[in-house]
Amino acid sequence: MKQKILRHTCLLIVVSVILTFLAASLVMYQKYNDDLKQSVRDDAVYIKDGIQKMGEQYLKDNPGEETAVRITLLDPSGKVLYDSMEDESKMQNHSNRPEFIKAQKNGYAETVRYSETLSKQNFYCAQKLENENILRVGRTTDSVFSTMISSLAIMGILLLIILALAFILVQKQTRDLIEPINTLDLENPLKNVVYEELRPLLGRVDQQNKQILQQMSELKEAEAVRREFTANVSHELKTPLMSISGYAELMMNGMVPPDKLQEFSGRIYHEASRLSTLVSDIIQLSRLDEKSNDMPFEKVDIYEMAEDIVVHLERAAERKNIHISLNGEKSVTVKGVRQVLYEMLYNIADNAIRYTGEDGEVKIIIGRVGSHAYYRVEDNGIGISENEQKRIFERFYRVDKSHSRETGGTGLGLSIVKHGAILHDAKIVLDSEPGKGTKMELVF
Repeated sequence: MKQKILRHTCLLIVVSVILTFLAASLVMYQKYNDDLKQSVRDDAVYIKDGIQKMGEQYLKDNPGEETAVRITLLDPSGKVLYDSMEDESKMQNHSNRPEFIKAQKNGYAETVRYSETLSKQNFYCAQKLENENILRVGRTTDSVFSTMISSLAIMGILLLIILALAFILVQKQTRDLIEPINTLDLENPLKNVVYEELRPLLGRVDQQNKQILQQMSELKEAEAVRREFTANVSHELKTPLMSISGYAELMMNGMVPPDKLQEFSGRIYHEASRLSTLVSDIIQLSRLDEKSNDMPFEKVDIYEMAEDIVVHLERAAERKNIHISLNGEKSVTVKGVRQVLYEMLYNIADNAIRYTGEDGEVKIIIGRVGSHAYYRVEDNGIGISENEQKRIFERFYRVDKSHSRETGGTGLGLSIVKHGAILHDAKIVLDSEPGKGTKMELVF
């Protein structure tokens, strides 16, 4: 940044000095040139008056050396009668000179002639006298380019001095300019904004800091959830495995009476089924967490799906003498992943049966409100207290912990419902009160 500012400043100074020099030189030269021409005109008038009064003797008495002007007197044919700087006898005829021709014709003429060889310019003022002779007064000066070139040395020295001063000042100014930026408090960028031009950038930095803090908080929370999940998974997997291992060891050592073999085999089968369901639910949750792109979305008839769920849950309902019914509109379709939708709808209905007592009732209602399809399950079970309603979608959380083993659930059903709802942009509506049952609805 320092080098860039220095380069730009030096370039600006060089250009400014050169342009200023050129402009000043042109203005001063023009002023000097105008004064010079006016001086030649005045001399021409004085000399003309002198010749008119004293004749040509006036020229010999006043040769023009003191005023640095060249005086030339020509007869009507262009022959040089007198010249203040040259021997007139050796000079050629001037009848072809522009100032002579114009003065003969108009009585007065001015011309400027430029000498490329000497880089000089000559200004001539010519006027016709009463005796038809032509008086020419001239003066030689440097051209504008020659004047500028002669001043280059002064300009170069001046430029070097200015550049040296600029280098020192730019170094100091850049240091003072960058110092507040180097000492910015990036953790609190908007606390002390030195330059208003930096406010948009510092605002974005502040916003990013907040996002980073939020992400760190979310990561900590996710890490806590992961640890809890890992601990719960370990516990949930360990329990059926220990049961299976214990029953199998008793049977292997012949410690189970023949009449108890069927009971022990049934317990092993039950625990193995529970273990298989748990593993399946964990895999399903993992897929939902990853939101895998290989999940195909299609139109799914949720009424038809609910009919299949009722068939699968009838035996579980009959064991508790629970009446399960399906009502609502037929052919209600939603766009989603068929397998995930089935898990969601099944888990809600399965939970209703698990937490509804003997002789209870579970209703499944399907319909549509406007452009939104809904799936609602109502039961008259144990219900859910208000402080627990926020936690039932956590993994392995159970409302009735004292009967959690008896229900046979894995504790992951409603967590699958929650993640499935996120995948399908669905809304979960929960209405429950302890002892009065639960209504849970999915709105797509």
